[in-house]
Amino acid sequence: MMLKILVFSDSHGSLLSMYDAIEREQPDAVIHLGDYDEDARDLQRSYPDLQIWRVRGNNDYGADSVLHAVIRPEGVPIYLTHGHYEHVMGTSTGRLTQHAREAGCAWALFGHTHRALYGECEGIRVLNPGSISLPRGGPASYARLTIAEGAVRQVTLLRADGEPLYA
Repeated sequence: MMLKILVFSDSHGSLLSMYDAIEREQPDAVIHLGDYDEDARDLQRSYPDLQIWRVRGNNDYGADSVLHAVIRPEGVPIYLTHGHYEHVMGTSTGRLTQHAREAGCAWALFGHTHRALYGECEGIRVLNPGSISLPRGGPASYARLTIAEGAVRQVTLLRADGEPLYA
């Protein structure tokens, strides 16, 4: 079975772009990496049958979401966090890779910097979808993960309009 997951972060109240992406992409699940946890809850109310994982960001005061989580879609352990707790900033991943490794994950997804990033750091695959509403250093963006047969098969960074971020 193939699983398509959309990854958003730092939506800051910009629901329309996320709704557009969900309608266009028809994902199996959504990950929201914080900063406006309420946006993720709005998505859950609008799409009650869609699996939505969420973590709390530094602007989610009083939110009932957790600071970090480990999910296992199709058996792939993925560490989720907003990133402020791990002290990510600019292009630095701070303690992100350490926390992912300690949690038994080879993948770490984070936000907070409002900058899209995909690569490998200290043996951990790291992905930041950027910000769907308030990007820094590029257009508004999100990510798509394709998981099949127990592995991440494809990672795509996309502009808010669905076009590839890097063509």
